[in-house]
Amino acid sequence: MNPQADVNSIQALQDWFAALTTFRSDAIDVLDSIGTEVRRAFDFVEQQEKQWKGAVRDCEEEVIQAKAELNRRKVPDFSGKIPDTSIQEENLRKAQAKLKFAQEQVEVCRKWAQKLPRLLHDNYDPQARRLGAFLEAEVPQALAHLQRQITNLEAYAAIRAPEAAPPPAPEPGKDTP
Repeated sequence: MNPQADVNSIQALQDWFAALTTFRSDAIDVLDSIGTEVRRAFDFVEQQEKQWKGAVRDCEEEVIQAKAELNRRKVPDFSGKIPDTSIQEENLRKAQAKLKFAQEQVEVCRKWAQKLPRLLHDNYDPQARRLGAFLEAEVPQALAHLQRQITNLEAYAAIRAPEAAPPPAPEPGKDTP
């Protein structure tokens, strides 16, 4: 038995076609935007690593200067007393702490530079590829099929049953039984 089409509104199908077309376009745009953001994330991590490496160099210079100042301060004065070096020792501790922090940040950036590609490969790439293939192949096929169905339904709806010819008028002078 042939199933009958229960189409109540061709306009609803046309609206669905338009919505599916919009969805496809928007989804492709979103995938492109995500790709751009992923590249920006890689660039950000790389830029941060460069900045922290520069900070490490600066902090190493501060540590060298703080050590030199401490060593100069430890020289006995003309009376043979060693001056108080607590300020220089504190400056050296601060410089070393800054250096340690900068080195830790470089390591954090390195870890993220290694971790980010793996995270993307495991969690994002397979789904994005599937969605992209779906949007590029299957949705256009579905849209083409839907458009054919809409065209067929519009053609069917345009068919009119032939109008029955009016009965012939009785000829004058003839009696009709």
